Amino acid sequence: GDGEIRMYIDNIPFDRAYMPHWEEFISAINEYQHTLKCVNKDVRYVRYRTCLSLFNMELPNRVLDSLSRGLETTHFESISLHNNSFGENGIDFLLSYMQNNPILEKLHLGENPIDKSDDFDQLCEMVQEHPSLEHIELIGCNGEELNGFEMLCSIINVGSKKLKEIDLTDNGISTGGSTFLSDFLATNPILKRLTLVGNRFNDEDATLIAAALKHNTNLISLDLQENDMMTRVGWEALYKAEFDDTSLNSAADSNHMCQIDDLNELTEMDGREQNRKGVVSKKIYSVLSSRNKECSNVQHLDDVPIEFLPEMLTSIQKHSDYHLLPGFSVPRRDDDDVKALSVLYEIMMRWDKAVSVFESFCT
Repeated sequence: GDGEIRMYIDNIPFDRAYMPHWEEFISAINEYQHTLKCVNKDVRYVRYRTCLSLFNMELPNRVLDSLSRGLETTHFESISLHNNSFGENGIDFLLSYMQNNPILEKLHLGENPIDKSDDFDQLCEMVQEHPSLEHIELIGCNGEELNGFEMLCSIINVGSKKLKEIDLTDNGISTGGSTFLSDFLATNPILKRLTLVGNRFNDEDATLIAAALKHNTNLISLDLQENDMMTRVGWEALYKAEFDDTSLNSAADSNHMCQIDDLNELTEMDGREQNRKGVVSKKIYSVLSSRNKECSNVQHLDDVPIEFLPEMLTSIQKHSDYHLLPGFSVPRRDDDDVKALSVLYEIMMRWDKAVSVFESFCT
């Protein structure tokens, strides 16, 4: 069965005439708990089997009180409240729901500013204590007393050992030169996805994050789009962290798990976790292929003993087949890649050591 309830309204303000309909809806939700218990718990590729989403609708105190009663024993794995104009009372409702719902895994709060620091502190405490929460989205929630960077630090501090996904889009986050975020990422926490769209990160922040990614093998998605203070300098630092094509060694030593959104398509995995072996091979072969177009591969082989020639040729063929590896999420073949035979021919015909071996067999 389907465990989703979604309501989207085009910013219509509350009217008392709607209250009977709200009561009917809440009564239905209360009855729906029996259906939720029957939702197939073996559904694959569904992140949250049961979800309640209320978007673009005003939720005054009367509605919140009724919702609190209706949801007291009706538990969803995901709840999304977006642009509801509910203020402090809405935060109280949310905290109460989190406390009463032990199976909640995802919390989305969007365009509902948290004006008081005390309310945010209570939310952080609830995040830390909640038994199953692992995904939090606070989008455009920094209110009058909240500093965006303090929000980031607090969420990381309370969720460093439990949160797998954090989205703090549009919260005016500026680090002021602090290395807190990069230091955190360098510890290789369990965090899988970090979204920081539309904040105030700059080139210095990007460079620090890029350095941290060299020590991180858990993060699979980092989104820094629409940070207008970041220039090409910052983006290039991030690109180098994901794929440093300076040499074969630097390509192999790059971060092979994290996809930096809107940066490059080299490791794009259609939103699924990446096949690390395939990504490594794709990057290495990309370097070989680019060099082959200029016939420059041989310039980098002077320090390679000729005894390694068979292994080298075998390795080139292996890396060229990155798109044929078994399993899910294998990288797509790059149309710009040359054929493996072209690279092999270049090495055999242009590398002096290989040529001498070749000639010895021919005489």
